[in-house]
Formats: sequence, structure tokens, C-alpha cells
Amino acid sequence: MIIFVTTKSHAYTVTALVHGRSTHAAPQFGVLAWEDLFRAGQIRRATYVLTDLERLSVEDLFLAAQVYRAITAAGLRCLNNPALVRHRYALLHALHAGGHNPFAIYRAEISPRPDRFPVFIRCEADHRAPVTGLLGCQAELDAALVSLQAQGVPLRFMVVIEFCAAPIAPGVWRKFGTFRIGAGMHLDHAVVEDSWLVKYGTVGLTTPAQFAEERDAVAANAWAESIRPAFEIGHIEYGRADHATVDGREVVYEINTNPNIGTLTKQRSPIRDEALAIARARLLAMLAEIDTPEGGQVSIPPAVPPDRRYRLMSAIDRLHAGFTGTGK
Repeated sequence: MIIFVTTKSHAYTVTALVHGRSTHAAPQFGVLAWEDLFRAGQIRRATYVLTDLERLSVEDLFLAAQVYRAITAAGLRCLNNPALVRHRYALLHALHAGGHNPFAIYRAEISPRPDRFPVFIRCEADHRAPVTGLLGCQAELDAALVSLQAQGVPLRFMVVIEFCAAPIAPGVWRKFGTFRIGAGMHLDHAVVEDSWLVKYGTVGLTTPAQFAEERDAVAANAWAESIRPAFEIGHIEYGRADHATVDGREVVYEINTNPNIGTLTKQRSPIRDEALAIARARLLAMLAEIDTPEGGQVSIPPAVPPDRRYRLMSAIDRLHAGFTGTGK
């Protein structure tokens, strides 16, 4: 069994797996909310995949790291160590510093002065669209930061990212999604849009030739190994990297630890149906590689007691107690 641990509002990402709406043989899947796992004294024998780490509060991230230690100490497989996983800023900063990405990222709260423009501003922990369009110069960036603060937006949670994208045809932009699942790498699908901000796709834009390019890339598992270093640098054992080809190289925009795995539906192109079928079969096969046979319950120490008020401070209090010996 494989159990995905998610925030309650983002459990939908694995609904198609958990409820068995798949056209291929697969392991048994479950989903568990972080709040429930924090209080658990017994858990099912399974592989645990920890997701949504960037969406956790500071206190909950401390608790998540303790839960990871408890699960692995019990002899179970657990992917994504919360104490190690790099979130958006740390990941993109490391990829740029190591020469993997040509674009830089900056903390919005430190009055950044980017090396190149245009740039855009987004919430670090959010997977939705940026909060600004492209800003073409320092004055525009400074004005945008002031405007956000005036609207009551704390800059502590915002990042500034240098623009880095290239169309594959006039007015056509594309990115691919590549999963890491344990040791396996899997190119899953492409998204094509009529804007540099590729996210949901533009219906009717993809040509038959582009559908064929996607199918061929998926079938060959293209770029999968070239994306692996981003996961290694980010200490991410499960997630999906969004990436695209710019000036002849693959650049990584983010790694989502809780990517949506939807139900396969009929596409307007049979070529794309073929591509998605190949991708889903390989994804499920890779998930089977990390599966743990069911076998009852395993005891672990609860990360927090039932009292909610104690929970909010317990993780950081215990951290200080470990260093000073003065905690209670």
C-alpha cells in the first residue's frame, strides 16, 4: 500500500489513484491528512509519501520532520524528508548557483536588485499564477513591491524570479512535467499555452505535429535523467518538476511535491490518448516499485498530544529544550 500525506484541502490530487479510477493495474493507495498523522499512535504498514511540505506552517513543518523520523524508525519506507526538502526559493537558488538554471530568484523582502529583467513576483509556497505580470525594470519592480505592501501583502512570503522562457512556435509556449518516484524518473505529459505563463493549457492550440512530439518524448522518457539532478539538489524523492527547453537546455521552474494525478479522459487527438496511456502505465509501474505489502498496524510515538494549544508551540519548544535543557 502507498499512503499519500497531504493537507486536507489538497487531497484531490490523488483522488483518481485512491478511488481506483485507473485503466491499469496498480498498488492500493490511501490518503491521510497531516493533522491526523500528527496525532497518530498507530499507522498502517505502507509506504508513506509526504507531500505539501511547502504549504505547512513553521510549527507543522517541525512536526512533519519528527513524523518522518518516527515512520522510518519503525522500519517503513517514507519519501520526502521534511528536514531536507528544499522549497521553491532554496531549490531555484541552488539550481542557479550550480549552473543548472540560467535564471535567478530573490527574496522580495530584501529590496532585490535583479541582475536581469524582466522579472515577476509570486508567492513562494503557492502553485497558482504569479501575482504580477512581467516587470521590465527596477522602477517597475520597486513600485510593484510597494503596491503589494499597500494591499496588506507581507513580502516575507513573496519571491522575485527572473523571466526565462521561449516559444516553440509563434505565440505557442510549452512545458513538460517529469516525476521522480523513488529512484525512478518519468516524463509524464506536456502543457501548451498561448502565453509564457504555461499552466492549464489552451484548448485547440496544439497541432498534430506537436501531439506527435509529446507522444515521442513520453515514449522515450526524454529528458528524465537530465532532470534528475534538480530532484537530487532539492532532496525530493517524490514530486513533479515543471521544465521547458530554453536556448537548447532544460530549465526547471519548480518541483511540486503534491502534483495532480487526474483521471484519464478522452482527448481530441488519438495521438495524445496514446501518449497519456503510455505515461499512466509507466507512472503506475514506478509507483508499484515503491509499494509496501500490507500487514497490519505499526506503532509510532504521536508527534503531538490531543491538546491543540500545546501543539502549536510544542515542536519549537522541544527544539529549544534539546539545546538548552530548560524546556518542559
